[in-house]
Amino acid sequence: MPFNSTGRSMSRWALPFLFGAISLFTAACSKPGASAIHLKAPGMTARDLAVKSGGAFAVTKTFTDVNRNITTAASYRVYVANYDLDTGNFGLTMNKPLASDEQVRATFSIVGDVGGNEKTAPKAGTYPAKADKYMKAEDVSIVTRKDGKDSEVFFDRSGLSGEVKVTSVSGDTISGEVDLTSGEMSMKGPFTAKILVRK
Repeated sequence: MPFNSTGRSMSRWALPFLFGAISLFTAACSKPGASAIHLKAPGMTARDLAVKSGGAFAVTKTFTDVNRNITTAASYRVYVANYDLDTGNFGLTMNKPLASDEQVRATFSIVGDVGGNEKTAPKAGTYPAKADKYMKAEDVSIVTRKDGKDSEVFFDRSGLSGEVKVTSVSGDTISGEVDLTSGEMSMKGPFTAKILVRK
């Protein structure tokens, strides 16, 4: 009999504890901003960009060395935003002015291997900001809006450090992690973007 009494007593304490643990676990997994890109820049309150949409498209980047030898590479411009990007006409429409002070857009570029062009698919790998020419991250900016006016701040190219890791390229989707810093500015977090292809 004492066993049954103790068992009932333990059950009364164990169940609330179990439900409490499950609630804490669920809250931790669904923590706001856990999968957002953290942005920091002078004149802008540091914030988490909860990515709602993303788009990326390629152009052919040309390099000419001191001996006038010309090489090319695919340069993918990646856009992520907390609103629905208009991807209808590549950069022309994705660069539209923001519609409200709550909207934020972040952009960066990744340059691929030597010999590529705008038709070359992006590849998984690490793109350091300090790379010389190829497999490199560059051209980073953040666009915000205040009092009806857009403001775009650019990361200083000479002081840019960090990297972009492309972890997956599947079908028309590119995904990875951006971790770039320049002075007081930073952009860090996961991204996913739809790869746009010209017809």
